[in-house]
Amino acid sequence: MKVSVIAGFYNRAPVLERTLRSLVAQSLTDIEILIFDDASSDNTSSVMTRLQDELQDSRIRYVRYENNRGFAQGLRDAVAMTKGEFIAIQGSGDVSLPQRLEMQSAILESRPDVGAVGCWYTNIEEDSGIARVRRPDADNTDFDALLRGNVFSHGEVMIRRSYYDAVGGYRPEFKNCQDYDLWLRIAQVSRIATVPQVLYERFIQFDGVTYDVRKLALQSRYSIFARRLAQLGEIETSASLERLRVDGIEAVVPLSDRSLQKKYVRGCIRFAVWGASGDAVTMAKGYIASGWKRRALILFAKTFNARFFAPGRFVAHAVLGVRRNRDR
Repeated sequence: MKVSVIAGFYNRAPVLERTLRSLVAQSLTDIEILIFDDASSDNTSSVMTRLQDELQDSRIRYVRYENNRGFAQGLRDAVAMTKGEFIAIQGSGDVSLPQRLEMQSAILESRPDVGAVGCWYTNIEEDSGIARVRRPDADNTDFDALLRGNVFSHGEVMIRRSYYDAVGGYRPEFKNCQDYDLWLRIAQVSRIATVPQVLYERFIQFDGVTYDVRKLALQSRYSIFARRLAQLGEIETSASLERLRVDGIEAVVPLSDRSLQKKYVRGCIRFAVWGASGDAVTMAKGYIASGWKRRALILFAKTFNARFFAPGRFVAHAVLGVRRNRDR
């Protein structure tokens, strides 16, 4: 088996069909497709049954967990059920363009020093169809550069199983940023790469699902912890992970952490620019430790919202160079 494709779903039945159809339409046929359902309470199971009956594709395997395991543990368990030489992660609701698996596996076959390969991808706003092509360059990203920022978005990545196993795979302790933690470890034992072609469509929402105060706050803590963990020795790493398991992420990255506070300030500003002044105020009140910074950010959020009466999303699209996808 060349490639094992893994996609995890939790209460996302409406977007399951487009993801699965994009996988069965891949130009590379030597694949297995494992869809795991992390104990969804919606109709994911019935949608999956209908699609299996309709597609009649023996490469598809559906596994439903009886109890919710969380994304990292769910991924870890799913990988253990597969046999492919390469592991392709697939974001739920996202679309892999027909040549994605073929082109990424070709990179891994021709470059044995590469442990993970991504591609260029398009971010598409679910409701409006507004899109922006992202062109990351992992080929010129070493471990030190990766410490400064993630070069993958996760769902578009293919991993060489031997390197995945060598570094221990996904860590179930990570409730967020489990992908970034994995890339940092893989980058220490191999190279990473990018196929310089758009091969993936990543569907996002600006309605509080993708851009959520609590989720952003949690993600910020885990990303900082992942960077620090990657620079520790084996004994220190074990101790830090044990503390995370016992005491939680707040204990290893406290609210007073300077790097965390910088991320939270940027988060407040981003929410304000995207027109979510309420979320910006909520974040400032709940996560900014400094009193004067908290007050300044609340004032900024309210003033920005009042000044730009049109949706902040429009302003942000203009600033970020987002263009409407005319092909959709």
